[in-house]
Amino acid sequence: MKIMKGHVTTLAFLQRSKFFITPAIHNFCRFYSNTIEKQTQRTEQSSRTLPHTEDHDTSSSSSSSDDSSSDSDGHEQGRESTYIEEEVSKFRAMANMWWDPKGDAKPLHALNRLRVSLIRDGLIHSKSVDPEQVGGPKPLAGLKILDVGCGGGILCEPLARLGASVDGLDAAEENVAVASLHANRDARIRNNINYICGTVEEHTKSLKDHYDAVVASEILEHIEATDLFVKTCFDALKPGGSFFVTTINKTTVSWLGGILIAEYALRLLPVGTHDWNRFVPRQELLFMLEKNGFATRLVHGMAYNPLASDWLWIKSSSINYAVHAVKPA
Repeated sequence: MKIMKGHVTTLAFLQRSKFFITPAIHNFCRFYSNTIEKQTQRTEQSSRTLPHTEDHDTSSSSSSSDDSSSDSDGHEQGRESTYIEEEVSKFRAMANMWWDPKGDAKPLHALNRLRVSLIRDGLIHSKSVDPEQVGGPKPLAGLKILDVGCGGGILCEPLARLGASVDGLDAAEENVAVASLHANRDARIRNNINYICGTVEEHTKSLKDHYDAVVASEILEHIEATDLFVKTCFDALKPGGSFFVTTINKTTVSWLGGILIAEYALRLLPVGTHDWNRFVPRQELLFMLEKNGFATRLVHGMAYNPLASDWLWIKSSSINYAVHAVKPA
């Protein structure tokens, strides 16, 4: 604890000194200081909080244990949830920029080259695809896919063009509205995509028609209760269904490359897009998948080249990585 506070004090001094004159270095110091402060606050808070204790309003006249309040967006409070208002607000603010190929979503547009092939090839290899459709223009015809955290529908649309029936799920109404409007402009896909506002646990609560695949692309690092998320996605799948994930590893390299360089130095993303404390270590995710009944089929590293605006498959998963797991038949 004292070491963390010492870092903050030292950096605050250096930020004001003549040695730190470039904007990039200044922003780095500010980010590092804020990160340490947040970690210190979380540690102090957790040390004061006893496990499995709840604060009750003794003035409330309600005696029902099933009652729960809702926030301004209609999401239930008082129960475990993947929803984080702060994270959803970040992407709510992006609503009008999802389909700007040169804007903040530029890396996501570029990522489609990898993630669409990951999903298509993964479903082919797991024998979910009709063999007669494999070589055709719509190999995913007849399959139902859920894209969790779909944003403006950047991934939903190419999957629909491959013949899939896609449900795009997002917690921000603004994103759902933009995604629906964009899809309706294209007669080839408008009947293949259905956009829904809500969290994955809300959506699957009364789900009757399960999915051939669930996609969680660049969403794990923006949610709470990752284990609940993985379990809910497992429950949403048909036996033999596939779960596809792309996310960011929790390593020193990911802090340097995914936040310091990407956000503060190169400004590939708005500053504050990611919180390193929410990144999911690769081994932790693989353990969660196994614990919840998945069989992992593929784990692969990814790297973004900002000069070419292109993504590549690489061996190292120290920053970005992709996973394909399957629910037993």
